[in-house]
Amino acid sequence: MTGTGKILVVDDEADICDLCVRSLQRYGYEVSATTKPLHALEMLRKQEVDLLLLDVRMPEISGIEVMRRVRQFAPDLAIVVMTGYASMEMAIEAVKQGATDFLQKPFQNLDNLRLAVAEALAKRDLTRERSRSRALMHLVQVSEQIAASLEEDVLVQVALHAAMEETGAWRGSVMLYEPGQEILYLSGAVGLPSEVPPGFSVSLSDGVAGRVLQSGEALLVEDIHDDPRMIDLPLPHQERYENPSFLAMPIRSGERILGVLNLSEKSGLRPFQMSDLEVAGLLCNQLAIALEKARLFNEIQESYRRLREVDRLKSEFLNIAAHELRTPLSVMLGYAMMLRDELGGTLQEYSAAMVDSALQLTQLVDDMTNLRYLEAGSVVLDLDVLPLHKFITSEVDQFLQVDHAQKHMITCEIPSDLPPAYADEEKVSLVLGNLLSNASKFTPPGGEIRVWAEPQDNKVLIAVQDNGCGIPSEDLERIFEPFYQVGDSLRRAHGGMGLGLSIARELVLLHGGQIWVDSEVDRGSTFFFTLPQVEAETVEHT
Repeated sequence: MTGTGKILVVDDEADICDLCVRSLQRYGYEVSATTKPLHALEMLRKQEVDLLLLDVRMPEISGIEVMRRVRQFAPDLAIVVMTGYASMEMAIEAVKQGATDFLQKPFQNLDNLRLAVAEALAKRDLTRERSRSRALMHLVQVSEQIAASLEEDVLVQVALHAAMEETGAWRGSVMLYEPGQEILYLSGAVGLPSEVPPGFSVSLSDGVAGRVLQSGEALLVEDIHDDPRMIDLPLPHQERYENPSFLAMPIRSGERILGVLNLSEKSGLRPFQMSDLEVAGLLCNQLAIALEKARLFNEIQESYRRLREVDRLKSEFLNIAAHELRTPLSVMLGYAMMLRDELGGTLQEYSAAMVDSALQLTQLVDDMTNLRYLEAGSVVLDLDVLPLHKFITSEVDQFLQVDHAQKHMITCEIPSDLPPAYADEEKVSLVLGNLLSNASKFTPPGGEIRVWAEPQDNKVLIAVQDNGCGIPSEDLERIFEPFYQVGDSLRRAHGGMGLGLSIARELVLLHGGQIWVDSEVDRGSTFFFTLPQVEAETVEHT
């Protein structure tokens, strides 16, 4: 049976040390030995050892005192005690200090030594696995805390404190990368000297953090005085640090490095180990994801803020434009109508063209005004019973007089017994007028426009159908947005500001109805909207 692990034998008798070394090496263990307990303490601080095989009575300091000191910086080290002067008190004290087994010298059977070492290492592995499980559970909890926040300062502090707690570091900092300025700035810190001010920053060419960010590789240093990588990388105020070990871990998101986590002054003057690097890496991964999410959220919020400001400026412009245009337009339209009625021949045609253009401008101003009122929520409905057969037929007849030049074939198919709606006649007239105008614009001369309606449950469905150019599928979702129009060529050909459908939608929604469109390119479009139907009892009462 072979074993794995590093073992340090400490006994003031060189023969015992040699016997233990030779015996345990036969089973595959990596074994070193010393007869001096103080030297053993130095070795344990600098080297990673799995098990300490320790004599109790030694001239420099006792094995019990060695155990007390070791527990300060290596609490999970497996320890097997051996002595030729066994007593109950000594055994109890050894167990208190964490000894796993107690061997009597001289050894009666070397198998007892092997078994004691194997059992101690197995218990140590089990203890470490339990500790690792607890640490992972803690990391899961920390990850949940990190994922729940969108504030950069909170994210950094949670991750930093967790990293220090799990690795036993007394000092720590998180430095984040500022791409525009090519610097690392101090985002969070614990235990740094008072000379390091808040917001402290360094260029990428200076210090450990800059080196780690540029290389993208973690840096684990057991002793800054002996590590050749530290010759040109002095730590700030390193003369004040009692523990010469530290680690630095990049905070990586994909191919980008967002910053660096720095940890130093590990408790018990112990050096940082690969297990510490693993924990720091897990936390840095979680921190990177959370930082990216928080920054994306902030960017979206800023975009929304700018959009709201643009929307406010647009509404303010519409308000001013509508107000300032209405008066001069009224004067122009009035005089143009007078000229059209009094003049004859070619001049009358010219004045009629002026009237048509002024009416178009008036319609644009009306659209801007209506949109402003709708966005401000100041539109009030004057609801009443609206007989739809008579109303729709009248609206279509009026539109025919305006649309005669286009020579469209407009049909109106409204059942005489169509139930009335509970609606604002003026607002529904605006909705239907906008839908008819839209159909006329996008249907070629001589094309067909059909208006029909039918009852549906407690609503009335009204439709305006054409066989015009149709709407591409990618534009159907946005067709009711303010100022949205389909295609540059259509805008140039048909004009308008793209407000009619948006106004129609808002007015229909105010009535508690719905509006939508079915369309196919080159085959035409059908716009539908619904209005609440009046109950029979209300009609009879009216």
